[in-house]
Amino acid sequence: TERERKPDASTRQLAAVCEAFFGHLERHSGPDGCFMASAALALGTRTGPVRDLITALQAQFGELIRGFAVAAVARNELPPGEDPGRLAFELNGIMLATDTNFVQHEDPAVIDLGRQMVRQRLGVGEP
Repeated sequence: TERERKPDASTRQLAAVCEAFFGHLERHSGPDGCFMASAALALGTRTGPVRDLITALQAQFGELIRGFAVAAVARNELPPGEDPGRLAFELNGIMLATDTNFVQHEDPAVIDLGRQMVRQRLGVGEP
């Protein structure tokens, strides 16, 4: 029999990582949004140690999210067929889209939309 799904520690950790990013945008965002996201795009086609460092840091962040997703699947907090890599990609995409739209529109409602999308995707309520 299939166990009942329920949000718990791992899905809440996923939501907390995303919330930390959204909070960072609200508190520390410069005119270009998240520095690391902007730098990753700006340096993505170049070579050198700065690009390598930013690429490594972005990969670590992606692996952090993926690790929480793996734990959530193992703890039956997400559907058994959930692909942790895909979920991490989706959540990262929501955060980056939020960053881009926040910079373009200077509208805090964009951050609220990103939060809602993450909570809906993970099946968790308000923090």
